[in-house]
Amino acid sequence: MGDTEIVVDLDDVELSVARAYAQSWWVFLVAGIIWLLLGFVILSTRPSSISVTVILIALAFFMGGFTMFALAFVTTGGWRWMGIIGGVIAIGAGIAALVWPKPTLVVLGVLVAWYLLFRGVFDIALALSNRHVRGWWLGLIAGVVAIALGAWAIGNPERSTLLLITIIGVWTIFKGVFDLVAAFHYRDMKKALA
Repeated sequence: MGDTEIVVDLDDVELSVARAYAQSWWVFLVAGIIWLLLGFVILSTRPSSISVTVILIALAFFMGGFTMFALAFVTTGGWRWMGIIGGVIAIGAGIAALVWPKPTLVVLGVLVAWYLLFRGVFDIALALSNRHVRGWWLGLIAGVVAIALGAWAIGNPERSTLLLITIIGVWTIFKGVFDLVAAFHYRDMKKALA
């Protein structure tokens, strides 16, 4: 089944969602590059203090918030509001981490775990509701990985700073790869829709 056949089988709402993703393919490209860079910076840094850990976690929360806002602009209905709410929560968590820089690793682990759980559920639900969009399964995989890493973080909250940084670094790199692959899928979809 070719791309043209997929486009022909879509109803008006599905076609508008597909067009929104296709038109904003470059947002996923830019986000993917930034996620990858952030992930490599996080994994290459061996923080010796809680302050460095907090800054890296805050950066990941900010980036997560910005990507949730970006998703809110390419989705419709209730998903748009979920993206906005998720973005506000992520930005709020980043600000809280910076304003309250002396929490224990347990608190940071719990914040990271809950964010990954929320983000994973959002990515899975969005992917399953947009199965007509080419590459929908990428969001499904990203959501499952986020939930698994969140479970790992919540299951080991009193482990070392290195474990927490590794969880965040692995997720940001995976998210970067997901966004890059999604960007090229959506770019190809844009050509098929033209």
